[in-house]
Amino acid sequence: LILLLVSGVFSDSVAAKGTVTTSLLLKKTEMATPVHVLDSGTPGDVLLVIGGIHGNEPAGMEAAKQLLALRPSKGKMVIIPIANRLAAEAGMRSPYYMPDLNRAFPGRNRGNNTEKLAASIMGVIRRYRPAAVIDLHEADPTTDPGSTETANSLILSEDGRAAVIGLHVLETRNAEAQGRSFSFLSSAPEGSLNHEVSRRLKIPVITVETDKRDLLANRVATQLDMVKRIAKAVEEHGK
Repeated sequence: LILLLVSGVFSDSVAAKGTVTTSLLLKKTEMATPVHVLDSGTPGDVLLVIGGIHGNEPAGMEAAKQLLALRPSKGKMVIIPIANRLAAEAGMRSPYYMPDLNRAFPGRNRGNNTEKLAASIMGVIRRYRPAAVIDLHEADPTTDPGSTETANSLILSEDGRAAVIGLHVLETRNAEAQGRSFSFLSSAPEGSLNHEVSRRLKIPVITVETDKRDLLANRVATQLDMVKRIAKAVEEHGK
């Protein structure tokens, strides 16, 4: 477990105060998946972290799970570690019988299962109105050569605040990193969480894309580091 204790973004999990509450999206359905709210008890920003929109991208899911052992120093962090549980259990981007969740937003409450799941995730975001959404993904140029540009990048939503936050993160991270630097992209596709949350709810979204050619432990560490850096940048530059 990597403890993110830099700049007061998170408190030591042993000594931290606050509460954790857990509820289920789509309770009593085969798609039910937990939503955790880490509440510091101190006023501050709300951040939402989501992993597992695609079931074959394990680093984001593992990073989101590890965040549950920490507490924000102020404000709240809403975490959906495994958005698409059926895809994760199958180890697939999406099960063969479900459309791609990341092309189904904003979803429909009376649509197919994928659309219902997308609508329920949008409902959580509407409820908490986070200062930013951090969407954890992975790219695999080995199986999809077209994703080479996406690997090790931040995809910034068209909301101007996402650019301010993301570019600050890249500046500090790339100056400190001892390895491949991160780049940035924009214009997430229609139907993606990034595109639809930004366009419809006017909330900045940053998608973190690690490179599946790297070791899993390194990818998880990178995802955690990016969450920490984004949280700090939201506090300092996201208003």
